[in-house]
Amino acid sequence: MIPALAPLFHGPLEPYADTLVLPGDKPGAFPLPELLEPARLDAVLDQVAAHFGGEDRRALASLFSIHYVHILMPVVVVANLVLGRHLPVAFGDLGLVLDEEGLPDHFVLPHDGHADGEGDPFVRFKPLVFSHLEPVFAALAARSGLSTKVLWTNAANLFEAILRELEGMGQAASAVEAGDRLVAAPRWPGGARNPFHAPVRYEPGPGGEGRWRRVCCVRYLLPERGYCSNCPHVLAGDKDSKGKMTRGASVP
Repeated sequence: MIPALAPLFHGPLEPYADTLVLPGDKPGAFPLPELLEPARLDAVLDQVAAHFGGEDRRALASLFSIHYVHILMPVVVVANLVLGRHLPVAFGDLGLVLDEEGLPDHFVLPHDGHADGEGDPFVRFKPLVFSHLEPVFAALAARSGLSTKVLWTNAANLFEAILRELEGMGQAASAVEAGDRLVAAPRWPGGARNPFHAPVRYEPGPGGEGRWRRVCCVRYLLPERGYCSNCPHVLAGDKDSKGKMTRGASVP
C-alpha cells in the first residue's frame, strides 16, 4: 500500500490497496512501454487466450483492457477527485506486473504523486487519458482489429461508475461534479474529441430502469460468455450466439 493513499482503502476501494505500488514493493515488474512492442503484446494476448479460450483477438483485447483499467483507474481517479492528489500515470514512467493469466495484476509508480488545488477535470485527467490510455488502446486496436471505441468505452464506463459510487458514498459533491463535467463534454478544451464522453445511458430496459453501456464490450465472443447485464444488446432484446441474454453479472 502507498502510505499517502491509505485514507482511500476502505469500503469499495479496500480490494485495490495493492493495485498501485512503489518501486521495490513487489517483484516481477517490467517497463510498461515494453507491453506495446508488437511481439510482446501478441504474446500477452496469446497467454490470455490460453486461460480464457477463444481465438477472437477483439474479445481478448477487450477483456485485457477491462482488467487493465480496473487495476489502474479506481485509485487514480478517487485519489484525484477525493484527495486532490495527482498520481504519476504517464505511460513511459510506469512498470507493470501481469498475473498467471496474462492480465494486469498491479502497476509500479515512480513516486506517490503530489497534491495541489487544481480544479479543472480536463487538466487533472489529461495525463491519464492522453498520456497513458491513448497509446495503450491504439496498440491493442492495432494488434487485434478491435475498434478503439470499444476500448474507450471500457475505460469511460468505469470512470462514470466510479463517480456514481462516490455519489452513493456521500463524497464531496464538488468532486463528483468535476468528474461529471468531464463525462458530459463531447469535446476536450481545444476541440479534440473527448473519448470519455457519455459512455452510458440511463433508461428503462428489461427489469426496469437501468444503466446501459452505449457500446458493447464484445466479450460475448469468448467461450461460455454471454452478454453483460448492462450490455446494449440486452437493452435491445438481442440474444447472443449461445442464446444467452446476460452473464448475470457485469463489470461496471
